[in-house]
Amino acid sequence: MSRLIAFLSLALFTNLAWSQGFVVSTQPIYLIAKEITKGVETPTLLLADQTGHDVSLTPKHRKLIQDAGLVMWLGQAHEAPLEKLLGQDKKAVALLDSGILQTLPLRNTRGAAVKNSVDTHVWLDPNNAVRIGFFIAALRSQQMPEKRELYWDNAKQFAQNMLITAQKYSRSSNNKSYWAYHDAYQYLERPLNLKFAGALTDDPHVGATAAQIKYLNDNRPYRQMCLLAEGHASKSQYQKLGHIVFAEVDESMAHEQDFIQAWQRLADKTQNCLLSARN
Repeated sequence: MSRLIAFLSLALFTNLAWSQGFVVSTQPIYLIAKEITKGVETPTLLLADQTGHDVSLTPKHRKLIQDAGLVMWLGQAHEAPLEKLLGQDKKAVALLDSGILQTLPLRNTRGAAVKNSVDTHVWLDPNNAVRIGFFIAALRSQQMPEKRELYWDNAKQFAQNMLITAQKYSRSSNNKSYWAYHDAYQYLERPLNLKFAGALTDDPHVGATAAQIKYLNDNRPYRQMCLLAEGHASKSQYQKLGHIVFAEVDESMAHEQDFIQAWQRLADKTQNCLLSARN
């Protein structure tokens, strides 16, 4: 938090220099940034077609960072390859280090919390998405005070639309158990009233063990289970679970153009999967 205060103080005295471009590391945060900066500026997505976990930096990426007035990234826990480039950059702000977000620990494949860890998929929590929006408005308003009213109006409108959308799902019935190919949807559980019943693997690029598949089958809450998984999930792995409803989802919101619509599509796919599994 002290780094954030220092950043804001510095920005007050360097409005002209810092009012250069706004660069955002990954897609979900970029989609929020687009809403907050609408009518003022267009942010730049640093890692287009890349996740924060697997980063290939080019001279173009480095130039974007060098020329930016503000770089927003999630932080080392989500984007470790960017730490060397952004970790000591005074114009770079890591959301996971900002103190504004409610975070949850990682869980193992059987649902137990992993000590001293953080689940970095924070944007899936509607409250966190709203906090990120207001945070962006605060930072850019400090850098360009003449645009303050526009930034804050955008942030308020985004917050209202996001929370109204999320509330539509909170009225559904409680404790709907689901499986995930890997545990990336924890921040959806509160707004959608979900209950995690286990994952096939800790790493989506590593197959499930025979012991984990047996554990899931032996402890399945329902005969037919909903499985949330990315499109690249191994069919040969999840077919071993027997009776499942497969929902292809993507927490990274790749190729999406609107954050709230992307969140709503993810919520709808999840709910439809659960309803189909229970029927």
